[in-house]
Amino acid sequence: MPYVPSTRHIDRICNVIEGRTQRPGADGKRLASSYRRSLEQYHLDPGATAGPRILTVPELRDVQHREESFLRASGQCLSRLHEMVREADYCVMLTDAKGVTIDYRVDKDRRHDFKRAGLYLGSCWSESEEGTCGVATVLLDAEPITVHRSDHFRAAFTTLTCSASPIFGLHGELLGVLDASAVRSPDDRESQRLVNHIVRQSALLIEDAYFLNAATDCWVLLAHRNRHYVEAQPEILIAIDARGHAVAANRRARECLPVLNQLPRHVSEIFDVPPERLFDAKTSRGLVSLRLNDTGSPLYARVRAPAAARISRRTHAASPDTSTNNANAAPHDMPLMSESEALERRRIVDAMNDAKWRTDLAAQALGISRATLYRRIAKLHILPPHKC
Repeated sequence: MPYVPSTRHIDRICNVIEGRTQRPGADGKRLASSYRRSLEQYHLDPGATAGPRILTVPELRDVQHREESFLRASGQCLSRLHEMVREADYCVMLTDAKGVTIDYRVDKDRRHDFKRAGLYLGSCWSESEEGTCGVATVLLDAEPITVHRSDHFRAAFTTLTCSASPIFGLHGELLGVLDASAVRSPDDRESQRLVNHIVRQSALLIEDAYFLNAATDCWVLLAHRNRHYVEAQPEILIAIDARGHAVAANRRARECLPVLNQLPRHVSEIFDVPPERLFDAKTSRGLVSLRLNDTGSPLYARVRAPAAARISRRTHAASPDTSTNNANAAPHDMPLMSESEALERRRIVDAMNDAKWRTDLAAQALGISRATLYRRIAKLHILPPHKC
């Protein structure tokens, strides 16, 4: 693929900043604003061909130590995303909220090429250092984007294509960015649409994994507006403390229920049921039907007990002296699958829904064979909606 001469690239950047040309697509204004900041605020050179700054090993170790819980929640999703895009010669990166790459996945035989391009552990992708790029733009406005080849501010990165999406924490804070990058990609910008979609969905899975890991001391409401998808893809996650106050909610919950943008709030202010019913053994073994107080819209949910309660239940169940008198432990008997299984189940159901439950298309999107998909469907007890 021919290299874009620096002078031509500089002219393109200047033309966009001065309004003589516009970048195509819905993200054109975002790119133009980033170009202007990169040039006028950070005084970066669009013709520069040096790669990004790379942290030293001790510096990177310190950052990774601070982000330990984030790394623990993201590891499986990072590997799964790479499995889906590796055949198209992509690497996958995870950055912290400052744009430092703290984890990544790349084929071993391609590691050197990606490292030369700056796609490596410890690489720094803030806008103040590298100008317009996928990670930097997401860090600034917390919205997904694909920065395709010459969309990049610096000439060093005009052969790269980066699809990036934000990852948020329990309270809506930005944890970091998930990015899938190719050293070389097709000229057609539309070729990146599928990768962008997969990255966005993977970012949501990481958010949910982080949420479930971080909310182990709370009751967690796992809900969906369709009763058949509560366990398969509980899009709504709400953490509830022992007093019945919702104290945290995932991104999808805040989008569906604006009241959750102002927490804490007592459960009775949100739903038409008292918290005692949510924590009751009889309802916790099945689905709880809820209605939102402001709209009356139905919602179906399960409740996961706090970690201490689950441990207590297992301890009581293991004792022959208490197995016949275990009423106090019963409210915490939440027969849910593990977090990793739930995330895997959700990923497969998402793919099946997108493929309208055609296993050949879903298997292709997941990057696995149909035989493997059938085994996982059976193992995770996935049924089409009309058979649930």
